[in-house]
Amino acid sequence: MNLQFDVVIVGGGLVGLATACALSQCDLNIAIIDTKICQHEFLPHAEMSIRASAINGASQRYFSKIGIWDDLCNSNRVQEFTEIGVWEKNGQAHLSAQAKDYGYSNLGYIIENHVISHYLCQFALNCSNIKIYRQEAVDCTFNDDFAFLTLANETVLRAKLMIGADGAHSWVRRSENISVLERDYLHHAIITTVKTEYPHHSCARQVFYPNGIIAFLPLWNANKSCLVWSTKPDNATTLTSLSESEFSNELFRLTGDKVGKCQLINSRMVFPLKARFAKQFIKHRLVLIGDAAHTIHPLAGQGVNLGFQDSALLVSTIKQLIETNKDIGLVKNLKSFEFNRRKDALVMLTAMQTIQDMFNGDNLLKKTLRTIGMNIIDNSQLLKKQLIKYAMHI
Repeated sequence: MNLQFDVVIVGGGLVGLATACALSQCDLNIAIIDTKICQHEFLPHAEMSIRASAINGASQRYFSKIGIWDDLCNSNRVQEFTEIGVWEKNGQAHLSAQAKDYGYSNLGYIIENHVISHYLCQFALNCSNIKIYRQEAVDCTFNDDFAFLTLANETVLRAKLMIGADGAHSWVRRSENISVLERDYLHHAIITTVKTEYPHHSCARQVFYPNGIIAFLPLWNANKSCLVWSTKPDNATTLTSLSESEFSNELFRLTGDKVGKCQLINSRMVFPLKARFAKQFIKHRLVLIGDAAHTIHPLAGQGVNLGFQDSALLVSTIKQLIETNKDIGLVKNLKSFEFNRRKDALVMLTAMQTIQDMFNGDNLLKKTLRTIGMNIIDNSQLLKKQLIKYAMHI
């Protein structure tokens, strides 16, 4: 069976779904390929999912443009954060900021990934021009005019453009032999949900210590947060082997004066952290977006926002090409998209590596430099406002 589409998207995660939903407004026929997409169809109301993301202003505006922001807000599972607090354990470096001091109502939003995926999935399921295939992709080929994607059931999808949004270990990227620059952060991220003794008061907190970084992302319950603890691999192994009470005691030792005692309310997931940067974001009739194109350290919570910015710019580019009767799959027509997204990703990759390097270890010179640097920023309203505007993508 050979089926015709305008765009085929491999990957039905956050970025792939958002791209499909946004493109559906262009009167294009779109196919999404993902074997696990059914997990997004239902939203357990009583349970908090383990993974959550810090959503900046640009991503929030993109959700509004797609048409899911009101649904997200009505779910009562969107938590705005109005304050950030960053400090160094056993050090003098610290940084804090409140949205009201800069004329903003908030600094961003913390939303469980599953909640975002659910409403994007519901939007896609209700779109007559989006077709979802719960099949594995097994082969892709390209000719002058089309991309061809073969599924496990031997269905062949033909499209003017294929989009790889299938994550850090992208099958699309590997199938097309697109090489990746990689650097191991020598950190693993432990992610779970915790109930804290003290309410979070809409504050996103982060503590640096010689062996890693601990972040608390405030969730919609006043005493519950998503915990993202990145640390050296051997330490991550030790921490995940601890009993819940032992793990909580270690967490309290490092952060207790800020959040109090913590109780685990979800299991602990562990992810190795690597910086990745695809050498090509585009090829003939192919585009890579999101983690398929780049991955960064989660210490600033910007990874998913980079992906949504990829999606938003790609959708805008495709719309412009359609309006000017240009082919949406030609490399020359996608060059500006690639240039802009590679630039932004490189800036963020460099920034994350610099921050991690600066806070890694207990070297006296680095400790002195980070104390001076963070405190200069903390005492400069102008510098803080510029950093906040950059993080919020204003």
